[in-house]
This record gives sequence, structure tokens and C-alpha cells, in this order.
Amino acid sequence: MENEDIKALEAKLQQNPEDYATLESYAIALSNSGQNEEALKCFTKLKNLFPENAQVLYNIGIIFEKLKMNEEALIAYERAFSIAPDDEDIMFNLAVLYIKTSKLDKAEELFFKVLEKDDKDENSYFHLGEIYTRKKQYDKAVEHLKKAIELDSSDLIAKFYLAYAYKAIGQTGEAIKWYEDVIKQNPDYSWAYFNLAAIYSEQNNDEKAVFYLEKTIQTNPEDKKAIKLLVKILCKNKKYNVAEKLLKQTIQKLPSEADIYYLLAQVYKELKSKLNYVKYLKFTLQRKDTFSGSLEKLENEIKVNDKK
Repeated sequence: MENEDIKALEAKLQQNPEDYATLESYAIALSNSGQNEEALKCFTKLKNLFPENAQVLYNIGIIFEKLKMNEEALIAYERAFSIAPDDEDIMFNLAVLYIKTSKLDKAEELFFKVLEKDDKDENSYFHLGEIYTRKKQYDKAVEHLKKAIELDSSDLIAKFYLAYAYKAIGQTGEAIKWYEDVIKQNPDYSWAYFNLAAIYSEQNNDEKAVFYLEKTIQTNPEDKKAIKLLVKILCKNKKYNVAEKLLKQTIQKLPSEADIYYLLAQVYKELKSKLNYVKYLKFTLQRKDTFSGSLEKLENEIKVNDKK
């Protein structure tokens, strides 16, 4: 249907190339179908004809964003905003892009302007919560995220951010409650499982930490942070054979991840398996491009233990 609409608009433009309303519709249709470069050509033609048209500039900003050309998008949005400073859509998109480009103070100011026009705008409250989380102003983050959830109780990401903010200000019980709410709403949300595991690990509740780490890995088998934490807990409890099995399974899925080989080397060290210990240290070095530790220390560790 989308292609048929585009063809119909093309036919209209062939009949009347100066039908600029149709040209704008055509450009939007192209962008909606993923043909952003072609859409940009159309909007650029319209901008040259109507340089003070805020809506044209706004649409150019949208396309630049889709093309991940954020600086160009900012220029277009800011120009559109200077022409139409009361346009909520322009204001909102510009504010979101300010977040993407780490201009948090500017984003904060604009979201409050949106709320002056519509104090029920859930998305603005959410993004203010996001801003305050990034600024580590967690009390303010809690305030605005709770408001977002009051307006839209299905906002999963707001709940996740809220749990994170509660954890940051030491209200662990509230954090657990909201992470559990996220999981209830979406049982495949692996980050919520992992963050619950991290909380229980900090509390030395290894049983619950392991439970949530296993859930994390079930939903995201390539979550390296979860695998590393689970191995750490297993080794702490001297369950080296379980750790060995997990790491070997992980290597099948992530054969290029040096850190997994290094962890397995450390497990073999605890199991007093000298040959495997050194072998997996060498496997780690062979994949040094993905190793997060010190290569100098790794090379020294191999050198010292290969001699023994």
C-alpha cells in the first residue's frame, strides 16, 4: 500500500511539479518507507523555496535524525524552533535530541516549556526523569518518573529508571519492588533480572542473586556481565565445576570473547589444573582485542606460570 501511495504521489507531481503540498506529502511518504536520502532531496528543495517554513525544517530535522546526522538535525530543529517557538512537536523533538547529544540543561528547559503547555505530557516527565538520572539528581528523577507512571502505568522504561533511581538513593526495597513490577509486565526484560541479581549480590544473598542471574542468562544468553557475576558467586561458594560448565557453554556462543577464556583459566587455577590454566591464559592472549584487562599482566601471568 505504501508503494502504491508513493506512485500515486509521483504521478501527481509529474502532472504538476509545482504542487508543493503534494511534494511535501511525497517526501513524508518516502521517509516513512525508509527512503530518507530521497526524502531529504525533496525537503531541501522545499526549504530553498520556503526558507522560513518551520514544518519543512522540522521534517528535515527528523530525516537527519533517522540518518544519525545529529549535528545537522540540531541545526534544522533549532532553526524551526526559532521560527515557531510555540510548536510543541518541534520543541519536544529538539529536547529529545538535546538529550542524545548530552545537552542536558537545554533539554531540561525545553521539556518544562512543553509541560507549561500540557502538564499531562507523560513523555516529558519521563525524559526529565532520564535527565535527572544522568545528572545523578536521583531525588528529582524519582519525582518525575513517578509522575510519568501516574499518567501511563504501562510505561515499562519509566519503571526501570525509577527502580534504578531508588537504588541510587539507597531505597533498595522500592528498587526491588519496581524491578519486580517491570518483570511482571515483561518477563523477558533481562536488565531488570540482572539489576535484581546485583542488589541481592550486594546483600550477600547468593541464593536469590544466582536465581536472578540464571533468569538473566535465560533471557539473554550473551550477557557477559551476568555470566561474570554468576561465575564470581559460584567460585565464592567453591562451585568450580558448575562455573567451568557455564563458561564452556558460553564459549560456544561467544568464541571471540577473551574475558570468558580468562575467567575459565582462573577456574582451572582454583581446580589445580595447571595445564588447562595456562592453556586458557594463552587462548585469552590469542583474543587480546576483546580482553578488558591488562595485557601486560596477562603476558606476565602466562610467563610466570608457563615455566613452572
